[in-house]
Amino acid sequence: MHSKHSPFHKTPQSGVLLSGSLGFTLLELMISLTIVGLILVIVFGALRIGVRAWEKGEKDVDIHQRERVVLNLVKAQIASVSAAAITGKEADQFRFKGEAQSVSFISDLPIIPTNKSGMVYVKYMIERADRRKGYKLMVYEKSLAFIDKEKKMKDPDESEFFDLIPAARDIKFEYLQYPENDQDPPEWQESWDSEKNQGNPIAVRLVLQQDETAFPVTVIARIQAVEQ
Repeated sequence: MHSKHSPFHKTPQSGVLLSGSLGFTLLELMISLTIVGLILVIVFGALRIGVRAWEKGEKDVDIHQRERVVLNLVKAQIASVSAAAITGKEADQFRFKGEAQSVSFISDLPIIPTNKSGMVYVKYMIERADRRKGYKLMVYEKSLAFIDKEKKMKDPDESEFFDLIPAARDIKFEYLQYPENDQDPPEWQESWDSEKNQGNPIAVRLVLQQDETAFPVTVIARIQAVEQ
């Protein structure tokens, strides 16, 4: 018979203590696993947000780089408005004409790869972007050597234009005019007709706003050939 003081003797109290200790340990484990799970959810959520932000940042950089290249080309071409006199029955159609949403002129600088050199007829158009909010900037360009100056040109079809900026919240052209009084500063206006305004504008301003959160980008092309 074992003594009541034998080390192998189990009392009900010790069994209760063992069960209570085991239950507390399982509860701690469950709480720990729950906390770890929450931490993993937060970490992976932060990673997803970081990846999306990085992808958006890369996309924005590509868009801004493209815009910079395009705007520099547009600026250079407008600044290179030809001073040469165009002759022919329908020569007036080649005079500098501009609106807020379009501008046409003869330039000494082609920007379309198929027109390597020589004077070109250029027309920029701002139209509603397809399936997107905002507007797009397009350009039409044709070598003057292939245009009959004796005939009135047909308006180019939209399929003949090249998309330069496929989508932006707002795009517009403005034209700088000499003041009537020499003491007054020049003024920007929304339209231009070389015949009515007696020559070309001093400069052309292109204002581009990519989206609601972006600051407007302004490019000013000073025209050397002020008079034709």
